[in-house]
Amino acid sequence: MLNKIAGHEVDRRLVLKGAAAGGLGIAGATMLAGCSSSVGPLTFGVRTVDESPVRQAEALMEAYTAKTGNEVTGNFTESNAFQNNLSQYLQGTPDDAFQWMAGFRMQFFAEQGLLTDISDVWDEIGDQYTDAYKIASTGLDGKQYFIPQSWYPWGLHFRKSMMAEIGLNPDDIYNWDDFMGALGELQGQGLIGLAAADKGGWEAMGTFDILNARINGYQFHVDLLGGREKWTDDRVKEVFRHWEMLLPYQNANVLDLEWDGAMQLLLQKQSGFFMNGSWFGANFLEQSQEDYDDLWIIPFPEINPDHGRDTVDAPIDGLCVAANGGNPDGGKDFMKFAGDIEGVQAIIDVGIPYTSANSLQDTSAYDPFQQQQLAVMGEAKYITQFLDRDTRPDFAGPVVGPALQSWFRDPSSTDSILESLQSQWDALPPL
Repeated sequence: MLNKIAGHEVDRRLVLKGAAAGGLGIAGATMLAGCSSSVGPLTFGVRTVDESPVRQAEALMEAYTAKTGNEVTGNFTESNAFQNNLSQYLQGTPDDAFQWMAGFRMQFFAEQGLLTDISDVWDEIGDQYTDAYKIASTGLDGKQYFIPQSWYPWGLHFRKSMMAEIGLNPDDIYNWDDFMGALGELQGQGLIGLAAADKGGWEAMGTFDILNARINGYQFHVDLLGGREKWTDDRVKEVFRHWEMLLPYQNANVLDLEWDGAMQLLLQKQSGFFMNGSWFGANFLEQSQEDYDDLWIIPFPEINPDHGRDTVDAPIDGLCVAANGGNPDGGKDFMKFAGDIEGVQAIIDVGIPYTSANSLQDTSAYDPFQQQQLAVMGEAKYITQFLDRDTRPDFAGPVVGPALQSWFRDPSSTDSILESLQSQWDALPPL
């Protein structure tokens, strides 16, 4: 991600000393039996250089060091670079613990023997998580390789004050016709209806996900990403037919903007809606409390009544321990602390909105935007992780990403693009 902050460069190294004792004034009783004080120094790979999550990661490391005396070296890397190079990273000399994603993206690397089994960590802190989070943290062999930290839904984001000024009530948008009418109204006001970006190659995947789920349903969506359905199916073509209807209401420079460029269109009141994950709320808060308080989210509208609004992308972010790290015991010890409510509280105490996967977090303390995210989640029957997490990593980024960018350049090429996607899937080596 692109929001650089002074002193936080890509691959920046931060050493947190045990002398930082005194800690963060962590509130609430801890459920953690105790972390080891003998595992020694360890390293932590953080896949961001954005200000807010960097501060949260630093707070977690400081709290762990204060508790155990074990030094933590944090390596901060821009998100896309980290994601695109993870395979080489894990096969080389990786950090002991690192930030990653739940779902297939985790299972893929676990199957390759590149992640450490942390089932024993789950035995100690697993009662702080629901069964759904444990399932999302479990590899194909039935063992756990992941500790969930946070989640966020994807949906249509907008500014409440802006909609009120032009007389639109987004809560009245339930189906596709409602949405198209709202986009037309926004365009008539001289605004971009739907801010969009895909320079990074992943941003548009969320739009594909929701259109596919709304038109064809959850099961078809997961079967397509798992290779059990064909990209050349007419149902996939219908996804792109609906997507093409949105293009006249989007900014023309989709391929020139990464996610934060599209976000700026919403922040600066140049667009009515922004389809993305709610994690970017921290960027609004960095701008001002007033901007953050103005941010809201609703579910993407119904298209096929058979499926309603029953599915939402709600990726789970968290931590893994690298099998090839220099101190796997240290990585696991850090994971145990990070997954316990004590580590979670250290992050919460930073004061940046945080939706934790830990069931002991007090959701009554959520702010209104977080409560609305819960409402979006509560309407959904099915949860997906996001396209580049729910399919093979050697297919999502290298194949689907460029294919969607090609489609934006020439929407009339849908058939040939889908034929190419299917042929490239068929050519993948077995897992």
